Amino acid sequence: MKTKIVIKDSERLVADLSKAYRAVAKQTTIPILTGFHLQFTGESLTITGSDTDNTIQITEDDNCSSSQPCAVVVPARIFLDIVRKLPAGEIQLKIGENEISITAGKSTFELKTMKADEYPSFSLDDTGVCVEIQASDLANGLRLEYACSVSAMRPTLQGIHIVSKEKAVTFVATDSHRLGSWTVQLDQELKLPKMILPATAAEEMVKLIEDTTDKVTIHCTENSLRLTCKNVTYASRLISGTYPEISRVIPTIISTTFVANRDELVKVLERVSIVSKEGKANMCRLQVIQSAMPSLLISASQEGMGKVQEEVFVSDLEGDTFEMKFSTKYLLEALRHMKAKEVMFQASGANAPLIIRPTGDETGFALILPVRSA
Repeated sequence: MKTKIVIKDSERLVADLSKAYRAVAKQTTIPILTGFHLQFTGESLTITGSDTDNTIQITEDDNCSSSQPCAVVVPARIFLDIVRKLPAGEIQLKIGENEISITAGKSTFELKTMKADEYPSFSLDDTGVCVEIQASDLANGLRLEYACSVSAMRPTLQGIHIVSKEKAVTFVATDSHRLGSWTVQLDQELKLPKMILPATAAEEMVKLIEDTTDKVTIHCTENSLRLTCKNVTYASRLISGTYPEISRVIPTIISTTFVANRDELVKVLERVSIVSKEGKANMCRLQVIQSAMPSLLISASQEGMGKVQEEVFVSDLEGDTFEMKFSTKYLLEALRHMKAKEVMFQASGANAPLIIRPTGDETGFALILPVRSA
């Protein structure tokens, strides 16, 4: 006997399937992981997508009606494509032993299914530490994934290091050439286990929460981090290993400081990158000019192509002048992560790291190593 199900709003279903599809395995030796696990109970539908390292589970309590409880695994990509192309409105499903029919308007599709009891069980462990955090604060920390390494040579650098101390949680990411740090203050003291969250998981979590203004819940164990935002749960396996100590790379003696407008710097660097990105190193030269109106000269040149130079006026210049080369890409990514109107640059002399901080905000900073001339 087939189970009859009515989906009330196809557009809501498409939105939910699209979110869950981000965790579905695209290349795997386990065919069932290429599917959605659909669990129907009365008016409730739970959609699960997973590649075993990452799991997304979405529950809708009022978007379907089912003649009886049932579960099925459908091929994810084609099922999503079908539902996306069907007319908006109601969809009727009929689930048999090895197949599912999908009907809307005058269209009917039939797909082979996989057995739900063969889908791996992903128990959501309730042990560990649970904390609520403002979605925007968490997103700022997770956006540091831009600074994570893409090389598998050092797996621990492929993730964001998350550490708690008293009422603060600090996020750190580095690829050994640049570093980003962001600290979030909480209302309560907590003790989270030290974690390394994969950069790929951090990127997907940001997509889930970036439009949310409410608080979200994170649940941490020694092996996993689980994020719950409204009716969506994202669970990620953590990276094992010891994260490198970063305090020793942060300069303690500052020889030059100045303040500049962040938006202006971003626009200038975007123009300079038109030339700099044509080279292998994608680098530009920063030169501080000390005068009645102190400024920062930003330039780049490529042999056989041309050159560019722009000037940005700065304020609160103190200390020595300097001239160093940096990756244009690294500078842009660090500045785009910050939201402050102005940023402070701190330098410690030739060949020393450059620190960029949002002014009036002690929550974060970026550190970038200079490009050494041959």
